[in-house]
Amino acid sequence: MVVSLLVISDREPLAWLLSEQRWAIPAGRARSAPAIGDQLLLYTTRGCYRNPSRDRGLVMGLATVRTSPGPLPEAVSFRGRDFTTGFDVDIEGVAPLHHGVELGPMAGHLDFLPDAATWSVRLRRSLIPLSERDASAISSKLMHHVQPRGEVLAGYLRASKTGTERVAGNT
Repeated sequence: MVVSLLVISDREPLAWLLSEQRWAIPAGRARSAPAIGDQLLLYTTRGCYRNPSRDRGLVMGLATVRTSPGPLPEAVSFRGRDFTTGFDVDIEGVAPLHHGVELGPMAGHLDFLPDAATWSVRLRRSLIPLSERDASAISSKLMHHVQPRGEVLAGYLRASKTGTERVAGNT
């Protein structure tokens, strides 16, 4: 089993992921998609809710890949870009909106973020494989935050429409 960080940079695909338990990818990237059984740590960027001066980048959920990439029953469109290929996931837990694990303070202590000064540059890819050590370190912190998807979904769906819902206290 491989554990990867799935970098989510916009609130609309995040809401679709959480509600449909499916992720869309460009058709040409199907070969680089995760395999059935792989785990995904879900990371929302500072700009995910379109307010990077307010929000923090957070690992906020955990999912397992359930199907291989294939044609979606209907293409989905996010910010003017169409996606026709996707795969299903099982969302295993999600932190409440604007809560989760910040990677910035862990930079310099993780294999995939070796330099604390330039760590955010390494998060510019959509899927980042993690070492077993990194996956364990992040997952152990995340488990303190996650709840069943159904308990927190409404907050994410509201934020996907407005981007304004805010809960105090990132951790």
